[in-house]
Amino acid sequence: MLKDTQDRLLTIHSDDRAKDMCPICKTDKYLSPNMTFLINPECYHKICESCVDRIFSLGPAPCPYPKCSRILRKNKFKKQVFEDLMIEREIDIRKRVSGIYNKTEEDFEGLVEYNAYLENVENIIFNLSNDLDVEETEAELVKYEQEHKIEILEKNMRESQKNTDLAKYQEAMERLKQEKVRILKQMEVEDMEFQKLQQQELLDTLTVSTSLNSDEIIKQQQNNALKRSSMRKKQLQSLTNQLDQQFSKTNPLQKQPENDGLKTPFTPFRGDRDLRKKYELLPVPNDVEELMDMEKHNVDGYYDPYVNKLAKNKEYLGAGWRLGAVFERALDEAFMGFGCFIEKEKSVQA
Repeated sequence: MLKDTQDRLLTIHSDDRAKDMCPICKTDKYLSPNMTFLINPECYHKICESCVDRIFSLGPAPCPYPKCSRILRKNKFKKQVFEDLMIEREIDIRKRVSGIYNKTEEDFEGLVEYNAYLENVENIIFNLSNDLDVEETEAELVKYEQEHKIEILEKNMRESQKNTDLAKYQEAMERLKQEKVRILKQMEVEDMEFQKLQQQELLDTLTVSTSLNSDEIIKQQQNNALKRSSMRKKQLQSLTNQLDQQFSKTNPLQKQPENDGLKTPFTPFRGDRDLRKKYELLPVPNDVEELMDMEKHNVDGYYDPYVNKLAKNKEYLGAGWRLGAVFERALDEAFMGFGCFIEKEKSVQA
């Protein structure tokens, strides 16, 4: 029992050593930690980088693995990304097939056709990944590529343009972010200098002033500091908005308006609301005095406990909010479309 366990441990250890050893020069990664393994998509046999340089520097050569007759080229070797070579191979096959079968859903009339197309692509990838009907599958792949060469090229060019635009967008976003950070740091430095000047000015004022006491002087300076802080926030917001507007104009992902002489899309009401109302608004108190005592002035009008309570709120009144606007908007939405005849509207816009 103990001997079997020891044998299994030795087997596992030898397998791990084999994974970290170049099968050509027998260099061990444990002894050479900087050693890098490379693979070639032709056969996916793992070879260390120094062996690749030594064997393939003079040109194409057969794979040094026993019983592998594939001719390999140095420029095809790459670093292994996935530990499982089966996954590595499938990813490479998927990239290759997707570069040829590169249509998207918008290229098909319906979802059924698109799903059938995707199923065919997956069948091709499965066959090549599992060495099933390789010759027939490769022939089908080559035939499709030859028949749709122009379409594939155009699609790849569009995708390349999208990737380029995305890279430009990310670069522009990073520049915008850095510019905002620069402005914020500059304003912080200016504010620190201003605070130092204010402190010195406070000390000088407290020293020479005889008409004001210290509390009044400190309060006056605090008020000035609050005003400056409010002004600086507005200034920062304004600068930020300007940067955002400039970015929107140069945004590569922003679709620019097209003017091909096309007619304006049809919109009922010719883009606005009826000027002549289809209803009559009941009396609604709008003066401040009437609103504060609306129970006496709203006998024949509308009543909503929640809205009426808001109408007496001084914060809402100060902002210009009035009760009549609420009821008028509700009635506008209720009567919207009454008397609007689509064919008549279309004839007016034609």
